[in-house]
Amino acid sequence: MDETGEGQSWTFLVERYWPGIDEVQLRAALPRLEAAGLAMTSEGHPVEHLGSLLMSADQVVFSLVRAGSEATVREANARAGLPIDRIAPVVTYGFGASPMPDIGGALR
Repeated sequence: MDETGEGQSWTFLVERYWPGIDEVQLRAALPRLEAAGLAMTSEGHPVEHLGSLLMSADQVVFSLVRAGSEATVREANARAGLPIDRIAPVVTYGFGASPMPDIGGALR
């Protein structure tokens, strides 16, 4: 997904295999991603860290990031010094958004 218009953005899932990661380390690292996002936004390349999930037993962190392109997400993570194994565009459901509509009683 490339930047194709001003103001367009997508949500990306950033997968990180991160040996030894724990909650303390992740809480210390995420402000760097948020700071990189703020800096890039002020430079005209909006980036927003929406949240992260830690699976410490598997040494994996998944982060949701909203940005105009995969390259922008990659740059923000590089500035923050965070590992990246994969970046993929995703469609999210829930995560604080309005609940999905009940279509004929199928979703409960």
